[in-house]
Amino acid sequence: MDAVKDTNSPYPMMLPSSAQFATYMAERGIRPDDVLVIYDTFETGLRLSPRVAWTCQHFGHKNVHVLINFANYVKEGFPVASGQMRTPVSSTTSEMDEATSIDPDPEADNVITFEHLRCMIKDPSQKGKFQIIDARPNDLFSGRAATNGASASVRLGHMPSAINVPFDSVLGLDKTFLPPAELRDQFVKSGVREDVPAVLTCNSGVTAAVVDLALRVAGLNVKTSLYDGSWSEWADRVDEDGLIVI
Repeated sequence: MDAVKDTNSPYPMMLPSSAQFATYMAERGIRPDDVLVIYDTFETGLRLSPRVAWTCQHFGHKNVHVLINFANYVKEGFPVASGQMRTPVSSTTSEMDEATSIDPDPEADNVITFEHLRCMIKDPSQKGKFQIIDARPNDLFSGRAATNGASASVRLGHMPSAINVPFDSVLGLDKTFLPPAELRDQFVKSGVREDVPAVLTCNSGVTAAVVDLALRVAGLNVKTSLYDGSWSEWADRVDEDGLIVI
């Protein structure tokens, strides 16, 4: 995930260009029509794989799956490999050329920019027509982290009208998703509304993808887009009163 991103951006996890992403995948022998199964390590739990899957889908990969519980997969005796990772055979030159010409899925409206989100928030006619779901810890969202030893460099608060669903609130003790019924209850209790489009945000655009996937597992009908820059960009760029709430 760290290796294929916009390295020119001041924000930590911005999407790479389509050419950069396609080249990275093609060099590893991964083709757009491959079936991809993405998972996290034992130690990480469910944290990074949803963002990787979301990125692959954004760039047109159709058969993308997240293995929600790798530890359980191993425990139940499914095959695993160990030792040094074997590098797949790279794609041919013609395949590389074809891959780098692939643009993001033309129907992939799963990402939103700072400018677009700011306009939506400031437009009175948009009130109630969308919801913002923030996956950061509640102390950062509410501003209470100032009394809990947070770094002075961390800007606290949240976007106007945002709902806080900390990403770890959708996970159980095993660091994987709660059962669907419990997930649904968690979202409803937090104020998430079905049939209302949602903008997902966090600190850098990673754990927002966990909440995005959790909405699917819960079976909630919520059309989502992810704010790629998330709080890192928002807190850095907003220069108007009222766009950060504490």
